[in-house]
Amino acid sequence: MEKKQDMFKKLNNPYYFLIFVLILTGILFLILSPRLSSSIFPFKRNMTFENFLKNTKEINSLDGKKYWEFREFYSPGYLNFSDTGLNESLVNGQIDKIGINYNKQNIDLNFLTFTSARLESLDMLTKQTDLNKLIDEKNLPKESIMFENKNSVIFKENPKTIKIIFLLSGKEMREANGFFDYTDKDKKITDGENWFNITTLSD
Repeated sequence: MEKKQDMFKKLNNPYYFLIFVLILTGILFLILSPRLSSSIFPFKRNMTFENFLKNTKEINSLDGKKYWEFREFYSPGYLNFSDTGLNESLVNGQIDKIGINYNKQNIDLNFLTFTSARLESLDMLTKQTDLNKLIDEKNLPKESIMFENKNSVIFKENPKTIKIIFLLSGKEMREANGFFDYTDKDKKITDGENWFNITTLSD
């Protein structure tokens, strides 16, 4: 009883009350901020992926805007973007990290990488409309596929690694990615192009 009374006396002291409020605010910020909480709490990261996968299955399609949000919230990181093409050494390094072989001859532009502690991705432009022309889906582990349709596939490579691969239209890219100036200086670059992405998640 005396301990409780001492605690209440301390909280009545403006100095102690301020410290209490600052600590509580900090804890709530960590818990409620999606980007920070996913970095600190593994269950939040897993929940972010499960919600993305659930939404994809419900609409039987990978939503580009949802993916863009998911990528940042799953594991906050940094982007490298170039509307004229990323340098070759950066692209080759990213290819090693994502660990998926694809048909490089059908790629017109490597325009963006995303790098974080638990997510690596490479975004590309291609005129191809068939995902099979970009990757050999026969080599994917069928028993580990979590979602698949004609233009996207999500599968578990091993217990700690998940791959996301998709090919979306230029219209869907414009709705998700605001880096290009689609109506002016980048119009020639993006017209007739589709959005090809490979992402690797690690637990």
